[in-house]
Amino acid sequence: MVDKTSSKDLKLPSMPDTVRECLAQMYSLEADLNKMANLIQKDPGITASVLKLANSSIYGVGKSTSDLKVGITRIGMTSLMQILVKYSVENLFKFDSFDFFNIKAFTKHGAWVSQVAFELGKVVKTAQITDLLVAGLFHDIGLLVRAISDKVLMKKITETCVSEKIDFNSAEKKLKLDGHEVLGADLLKNWQFPDGVILLVKNHHTEEAFRSKNLTSEQNNCISVLCLSDTIAHRFGNAYLNYYRDTRVNSVDLDKLGISNQEVSSAVKLATQHLQHY
Repeated sequence: MVDKTSSKDLKLPSMPDTVRECLAQMYSLEADLNKMANLIQKDPGITASVLKLANSSIYGVGKSTSDLKVGITRIGMTSLMQILVKYSVENLFKFDSFDFFNIKAFTKHGAWVSQVAFELGKVVKTAQITDLLVAGLFHDIGLLVRAISDKVLMKKITETCVSEKIDFNSAEKKLKLDGHEVLGADLLKNWQFPDGVILLVKNHHTEEAFRSKNLTSEQNNCISVLCLSDTIAHRFGNAYLNYYRDTRVNSVDLDKLGISNQEVSSAVKLATQHLQHY
């Protein structure tokens, strides 16, 4: 098949200002909540979502607030980024569902991978925990690039997934297409995302034996954590309905990362609590 979404020929959408600013604040030593609040309050939908979560049983402290700055303080930059990505993705990438693939399932899956990766990142004590959180949210963004760039091809990919009972990565290989991880990495590079995030997204389907030999141990571990988090999200049903994906968690991989089954269960429990708003 001819891949019209080759990374060299894509017309990529611009990164929304709210996501750009939130990303900058997440990597800043001193977050400017006033700046974030002023930017977010321009969007009633995002504002309502922030305040709803801030006043929920997860973050509420017994007193309701209508102050956006207080709301952002309560939910933190992690939850704020999840909300911003959800709204931005829904506005940037508009398309009709392809079989099992739709925007709602995409944003929920990304949030789950991000939250689990964040929790497991703390377990392995990585210094790249913000990279993991952001990469989790955007790891499959290449699928959206393809969905809006070539609807016929995206339909062929999802049909192949269903008929062959294989996942996206396998379907793309079978059809001899660029992988969605490549398209996603190119979009994030265009958006000037941190190199660490781009590296994670580009390698989230690459087994360690096939990764660059120039990667550090820290980088390899972070990629493995992201891959594991993706598998866990699929395993617990936080992905696409009627979609085939191997969800077996390899105990050897857990041992290599120094993560116990109990710590995986704890990460899943925390993600379930944290993402009730999804």
